[in-house]
Amino acid sequence: MADKEEKTEDTKPEAEAADETMAEAKAESKPKADAKPKVDAKPKVDAKTKPEPKAKAESKPATRKKAKSKKKTAAKADVKVPAVKAMGEKDAKLSPEVFAVEPKIGVLHEAARAELAARRRGTSSTKKRGEVRGGGAKPWRQKGTGRARAGSSRMPHWTGGGIAFGPTPRDFSFKVNRKVRLKALKMALSARASEGSIRVVESLPFDEPKTAAAAAVLEGLDVSYPLLVLVGDDEANAAMSFRNLPRVAVCNAGELGVADVLAARTVLLTKPVLDKLNGMVDRK
Repeated sequence: MADKEEKTEDTKPEAEAADETMAEAKAESKPKADAKPKVDAKPKVDAKTKPEPKAKAESKPATRKKAKSKKKTAAKADVKVPAVKAMGEKDAKLSPEVFAVEPKIGVLHEAARAELAARRRGTSSTKKRGEVRGGGAKPWRQKGTGRARAGSSRMPHWTGGGIAFGPTPRDFSFKVNRKVRLKALKMALSARASEGSIRVVESLPFDEPKTAAAAAVLEGLDVSYPLLVLVGDDEANAAMSFRNLPRVAVCNAGELGVADVLAARTVLLTKPVLDKLNGMVDRK
C-alpha cells in the first residue's frame, strides 16, 4: 500500500507540469488581438515643395461674353425706329355718331357670330356606304350559316365601311342685314372708345418692313395686348412689320370686322384711318 501511495504522489506533479506546458504552447500559437499592423505615415511635404494650384482660365469666357454683348448692342443700334407721334384727344377727333353708340349685346353677338361662321372653310368630308369602293357582292348566303344576315361588307358598322351621318362640305355662313352689320361695327368701336383703349398716331412711316422697329414703336406707346393695328392701303411696310409680333393682329381698315375689334384690348390706328372710320356716318 505504501508503494502505491508513493507512485500516485510522483505522477501528479508530472501531469500538472505537462498541462502547463500545453497551455503555454497554445498561448504562444494564438495571434495577439491587440496587436495592430503598423502603417507607415505619409511623408510630410514642405510648403516649398507643394505644387501650386493651376489658375482657372476665366479670361476666355469673359471675352466671349463681352463680344456677344457688343454684337447685340451693334444690332440694336442698326435698327432705325420711325418717328411715330401719338395724337391727343383734341387732335384726334372721334365722331360721336361712330364712337359714341350705345352697344347692344344681341346685335354684337349676331354680327360677330356671322363673321366667324363665314371664316370657316367647311371642307370636312366623308363617304357613305354607297360611295365606298367595293361591297357589291353579298358576303355569305342568307340562311344556314349561323351568322347575322349581311348584304354588303361596306356597312357603317363594318371595318372599311362607310360613315353614317358624317360631315360633308358645306357653307357655314348665314346672312345678316347690312345695316345691322354697320351698326354692330359702330357699337364695337364705341365700346373700345369708352374704355379709352383707342390709340391714334399721325402715321406709320416705315421705309422697309422691319419687325424690330415695330416692336420699338410699341414700347413707346401705352398699349395693352392683344393689339389690333389698323392700316391703310398705302401702309404695306407697316403691315408687314407688325404682323410678326406676338399677340398683334393687323387688319386693313376697309376689311375691319366686329370680331376683330372685340378680340382686341387696344386698337392702334393712324389719322387717315380715323378719318375713314369717321366717314362711316354717311354710310347707310
